[in-house]
Amino acid sequence: MKSLVLVGAGHAHMGLLLQADRLHKAGFEITLIDPGSFWYGGATTRVAAGQLSRAALKLPLRGFCRERAVRYRADRALGVDTRHRRLWLASGDMLSFDTLSLDVGLECALPVAAGSHAPPMLWSAVDMSALLQLADTLAHEGRGGVRRRVAVVGDGPRALEVIAGLGRHAAASSLLISWYVPETRLLADAPLGLERRLRRRLIENGVEIVAQTSIVEKVDGAICSDDGRRFTADHVVMASPAPAARFVHAGRLPAQSEGLYVTRRLQSPADARVYAAGGCASVLGAAGAYMDSDRQARVLAHNIEAGARRRPFKSVSARGGATTVDLGDGSAATWHGRLWWQGRMPARGRARAQAQWLALVERYAPGR
Repeated sequence: MKSLVLVGAGHAHMGLLLQADRLHKAGFEITLIDPGSFWYGGATTRVAAGQLSRAALKLPLRGFCRERAVRYRADRALGVDTRHRRLWLASGDMLSFDTLSLDVGLECALPVAAGSHAPPMLWSAVDMSALLQLADTLAHEGRGGVRRRVAVVGDGPRALEVIAGLGRHAAASSLLISWYVPETRLLADAPLGLERRLRRRLIENGVEIVAQTSIVEKVDGAICSDDGRRFTADHVVMASPAPAARFVHAGRLPAQSEGLYVTRRLQSPADARVYAAGGCASVLGAAGAYMDSDRQARVLAHNIEAGARRRPFKSVSARGGATTVDLGDGSAATWHGRLWWQGRMPARGRARAQAQWLALVERYAPGR
């Protein structure tokens, strides 16, 4: 049996484990290394709005892996020697591997000025546990009648979904939302007509849009832009592109802050037996392009099997599907190239996809 070690329980690796049978048949013994649980991240709007509980999002990995004959280690990977195929864990153990795949996610990064200890509090838009805590905090502060200002930093669909969710709190309290985007566009790859419509909607709902403003530092009571301006805030949600987890540099393979360099096959160009997917992968030739995690999981499973069976590989495309944003009121905006739609039809389609994952989480909930 060949050893396949998966470091990190991100969405791509979870999709890969749903296809564990094909990898077992290809002769792989699979081990997943992750210190915690999997958090479903495809319902950002509902999480930010406080409409989903912790139990509805958190999938314990032990039972999930056991059912798929996958070894699970509740541990953290600290170092890797790709030349000798060894992986070191925080527990002090060492694992050998034949094939290695990384899906270790991103880090929330906003430099904090020296001596700064007061708010704003920092939250990551990709950390569902943090967003749940933010939603609870805002609900508690809203009941006390305390006026709060939330700054959302970064452009793109995830930032828009965070704002759509936070808008539910703003409607019930004196919450003020400001959206800081580094360029003039809110959604760089969306059709201009749709973006103008969404921009009007946000302004009508009281969202302050601050364009051409790159936030670079947190100080006491405020955040600072690269040109020295200060903006008062009580909470800051980081939705801007974040650096990959530092573990991607542990093996000394070609990498940058955005992640481990991989080809369209999701393989390291320096070592064909090392793969990466999700937010920690920097796909060559697709900088800044959206990569669907389900599509990555299918390509990852196929190519790991193909490498063992000496069969043709597949490549992941930079695009290939529509982008859908849940607007939090039962509707959604969807676009693909120049085509776009805003209404309830895509929202129902998105809800079905969410329901499939949430049902999976519920199935493995403790006590069941």
